[in-house]
Amino acid sequence: MDTPFQAARGIAVSILCSTMFLASARAADSLSEPWSGADATDDPAYRKAIKEGLAEYDALHFEEARSLFRRAHSISPNARTLRGLGMTSFELRDYVSAVRNLSAALQDKRKPLSAEQRVHTQDLLDRSRMFVDTYTLTVSPANARVIIDGHAPEFESDGTLLFGFGTHTLEASARGRAVRSVPIAVRGGERKELSVTLALASAVGARSGDARVAEVVTAARPEPAVASNRSAAAWLWASGGAALLAVGAGIYWLRQNSQLNSCRNPLSPWACTNESTLKTQWNVGLGATVGTGAAALTMALIGILSWDFGHPPAANHSALGCNVGPLSIACARSF
Repeated sequence: MDTPFQAARGIAVSILCSTMFLASARAADSLSEPWSGADATDDPAYRKAIKEGLAEYDALHFEEARSLFRRAHSISPNARTLRGLGMTSFELRDYVSAVRNLSAALQDKRKPLSAEQRVHTQDLLDRSRMFVDTYTLTVSPANARVIIDGHAPEFESDGTLLFGFGTHTLEASARGRAVRSVPIAVRGGERKELSVTLALASAVGARSGDARVAEVVTAARPEPAVASNRSAAAWLWASGGAALLAVGAGIYWLRQNSQLNSCRNPLSPWACTNESTLKTQWNVGLGATVGTGAAALTMALIGILSWDFGHPPAANHSALGCNVGPLSIACARSF
């Protein structure tokens, strides 16, 4: 025998199950309800599209359902097909289409919505409007061509524009005017006014012309002498390298000179047997020292003479040119 507690629990479970059943039944009714009241006089293709669209809607295949509802609407446009299009657009988060179709459903007199349907449609329309921005657009001049996201704009019946979530680009153009591009960021639920004024193309062209003139003047200015001094700098660097070699050769020559003097004037009674070798090394060291030293001085002279210290005034401009031969340097100045 059941206790009072068990009996009460059974009653509560029964009530819950009944409530869930009624809610499920009401949800199922709401899916088919937009087309309730269809009679046998409807076009068979219309009834077939509606039936298949409802099946796809029940399966949560909203893209397929919207496609079938569009087909039904093309056969017999009415308030209830518009409502079905608005409901599927809302489920697909295409809130701009949802606003348009739901608004049209409330106004269409063909197969008009019932009172309950109108309440549901108005509620869904209010929710959809929270996810779009409404813009009132003013363009100067008034005959300017407007493109939004690469397409012609779709104005609403009141002349406004609807934008879904995200960033959009409005581009306006007119004859004799500069093209203007305006980014639009949509956050939803806002109503704004957008004014776009196109500047005269001549004014923009004048500013562009001034910029081009400035570029020409800049290009006509003489380049600094830094680039022309690269060759002179290379000679000076080579002169420094030759000077280092001359120092090394000089150290070597001094060392061989010391050994040669010790060989010729020994401090102890021993015989020097490599005097000829030391003499040869002494000559090599002396020749290397003199040769690298002369090369260092020559290259330094070439670098200094060919260095461009800046262009003098045009009336007094002159240049010094040097040609270096194997054993000579020939310089000439031009005026």
